[in-house]
Amino acid sequence: VITPGLIDSHTHFVYGGSREAEFAMRIAGNSYEEIARSGGGIASSVEMTKKTSEEELFLSGKERIEKFVRHGTTTIECKSGYGLDTETEMKILRAINRLKKDSVLDIVPTYLVHSIPKNINRDQYVDQVCGEILPEVVKNKLAIFCDIFCDEIAFSVDESRKVLNTARELGFALKIHADELSDIGAAALAAEMGCVSADHLEFTSRTSIKAMNKAGVIPTLLPGTAFFLQIEKKPDINGFLEENSPVAIASDYNPGSCMIYSMLKIISIACIVFRLPVENALIAATHNAARALKLEDKIGSIKTGKQADLIVCDVDNYRKIPYNFGEDIVRYTIKKGKVIYGKTG
Repeated sequence: VITPGLIDSHTHFVYGGSREAEFAMRIAGNSYEEIARSGGGIASSVEMTKKTSEEELFLSGKERIEKFVRHGTTTIECKSGYGLDTETEMKILRAINRLKKDSVLDIVPTYLVHSIPKNINRDQYVDQVCGEILPEVVKNKLAIFCDIFCDEIAFSVDESRKVLNTARELGFALKIHADELSDIGAAALAAEMGCVSADHLEFTSRTSIKAMNKAGVIPTLLPGTAFFLQIEKKPDINGFLEENSPVAIASDYNPGSCMIYSMLKIISIACIVFRLPVENALIAATHNAARALKLEDKIGSIKTGKQADLIVCDVDNYRKIPYNFGEDIVRYTIKKGKVIYGKTG
């Protein structure tokens, strides 16, 4: 079976350190919020990333890219967000852009407003993001998208609106982490702001699904994270399907809540855990994922005039792609007509 190259439209694969201790904490019963409030979570990655040089971020990112390629990914988005301060965010984004120039993959850089640093007033930090960090990202041409984590443990709707308004005025395309842990109105804000995508969406209401559809927002589900964290609340798949929403899926690869490189596994998990139909899951990882990056004119389907980004899988039926969960079925990964990964023998 030949499919379009897989598109991973939501990742955090440039970071320092690792967080396997939190994995054990979750197994012991600690929640995402409890880990975050105890100094773990995003704050832990921030501290480790600050201590990691740009060169180390580049080299570790390069190693991870090789794993993405082996599993059929041909285009990938990568977010900053493990720096929070201007200096470290710039360091991460420079590393991402070095990888973009060096890599066989197409890499789409995103500046993510991820969390509020310790020992700083919320309003002061939002002002710093709007008045200092966003202009610096633009000045150095380091990101295409601006994303923000809008939830009860992160930024409020009003704070997110202010950041996204500023980003839009500066020329960024917009994304938002929405309704992952609760529904505080983040998906509705995505519709209001005309975000290209809204991602996570476990708690998104049918009303917000309709609003996003009307505004052209691509709903991007992250089934690997729900699986990794064992989140009981699942997105309203029936709602998305009944509203004919152009659902995308992505890995959300990151050191804390989803260490899954393989979009093939993400497709399987989307089917098994979210009960997304096989056909929808394959489209979600290709054409709709391209739409989530505003790249649907170039990639995401096999069509005359588009890039020859393809994968060749060792199966004889497309339904066997998610059915063969965890199997190494990629025979070739092809980027712009050239084989960038192939099995030997």
